[in-house]
Amino acid sequence: MHASALGRHISGAERIVTPDKLDSVARELLSRALAKDRSPDHIVVTIDDLSGLIHRSLTALDVTTLNSSADPAAARADAARLLQATGVGADAVEKAFSLLSRGASPSGGNMRGAMIMDARTGERLEPDQERGVRASRFDWTGEAGEKMRTLLNEQGLVHERTYEALALASKIADSPGFISELCWSDDPEYTAGYVSSRLTGYVRFPCLKKEGDARGGRAVFIDRKKFDAAQFLSFMEEEAVLIERTGQCRPDTDVDHFLQRIGSDVRTGS
Repeated sequence: MHASALGRHISGAERIVTPDKLDSVARELLSRALAKDRSPDHIVVTIDDLSGLIHRSLTALDVTTLNSSADPAAARADAARLLQATGVGADAVEKAFSLLSRGASPSGGNMRGAMIMDARTGERLEPDQERGVRASRFDWTGEAGEKMRTLLNEQGLVHERTYEALALASKIADSPGFISELCWSDDPEYTAGYVSSRLTGYVRFPCLKKEGDARGGRAVFIDRKKFDAAQFLSFMEEEAVLIERTGQCRPDTDVDHFLQRIGSDVRTGS
């Protein structure tokens, strides 16, 4: 499902389901689009037959919430340290935060998909910088989804966005050449965001922007030496994956203890 207003992206969601659930899930996605405060003037619900196209199964990333500052600037500094710990250069980190904060598309608005950035230089590599690259065709299996909801609920993470964002981040983390991802929502009422990588897992920040801020999006950092544009786009947009195994939900912690745990000595300002 994709909903927009005046040509600008408002919301999107998708599922992989069996044929007997098509009607109920399509209605669910339509209701979700119509429930947005920013009333859409264009809604598209697309149904594709993926029979025989589930090429791989995944394990979800581990989940950790950082007890970072309620001040978005301080929380972003912590997120920057994590990104650098995964191998993203300081210039690329700074550029990603700047672009997402002001609207990453050339027109100044939010992008429907992700920026793809060289992790060393911050150069943008997506073929369409207005649209970006949108990860598609992913979902939980029934058993894994139920277990993951339980694990998240036990950590107090009851918002549906966390469950969905974890699935999305888990697919992106399996993409060729991937190093790490930075994301926060464009919903003005939802301030949380995350950094994800194979090294860190899915690291959630409760406050990466101020309430009322409608800017948001995602930046995917890649290793330019391992990046093949056609292969990357095919995986992100066409290859269907199911998440069959959950990761761990770890206790909340602070950035210094987290970096110590993963063996990084990245310091603020380095």
